[in-house]
Order: sequence, then C-alpha cells, then structure tokens
Amino acid sequence: MKAFLCALSVLVLLSCAVAINAVYVQTQTDALADAIQNLPSEAEKANLDNIRAQWDKLEPVISYSVSHKEADRIADALTDLESHHKTGEVKEYHAAREQLLELVRRLSESEGISLKSIF
Repeated sequence: MKAFLCALSVLVLLSCAVAINAVYVQTQTDALADAIQNLPSEAEKANLDNIRAQWDKLEPVISYSVSHKEADRIADALTDLESHHKTGEVKEYHAAREQLLELVRRLSESEGISLKSIF
C-alpha cells in the first residue's frame, strides 16, 4: 500500500509540474506573440529591446521542455529580425517579423494545454 501511495504521489507531483510548465510557457509565448504583433510596420519606428528581453527571460525556462532545435529557430528568427531592423530593409523586416510570429505562435500551441495538443 505504501508503494502505491508513493507512486501516486509522484504521479500527482509530475502532473502538476507539467501543467504549471505548460501554462507558464503558453502565457509567456502568447505575451511575446502579442508584442511581436504590435510592432509598428515601419522598421525604423520599431523597438525590439522589449522583445529581446522577453525572449532572453523565457528561453532558459522553455529549454527544459522544448527541443533545442525549436528554440534555436526562434532565436535565429529574432536575430534576423533585429538585423533587418538595423539595416532598414523594410521588405525583409516584414518577412522576418511574420516568420518570428509564426514560430512563437506554433510554440505556444504545441506547449499549451488544449484539446488540439492532446489529440
């Protein structure tokens, strides 16, 4: 009976940890996606410091539950966006912004708790 209760306790503890991580990642990536979405369309008016700060805060936490390949794609897309922002390449800035937004949204959907991610 003790072994069963111990195993049940471990199961509950792990389930809580997974649920808390999923909620945290989903809320933080949704906030990051909103910040990217709200970037001005003019590259010279955009301030990417807030987005970089949000990603630098989020990346160490999600690296425990997300594949490094997926996190690296987001980091590369953000670097690409920053590069096009600095050089003033408007067309490439918009394309990099959309790519980064898509990657962050995909991460939010895949890590969050929803019927779509369960089935």
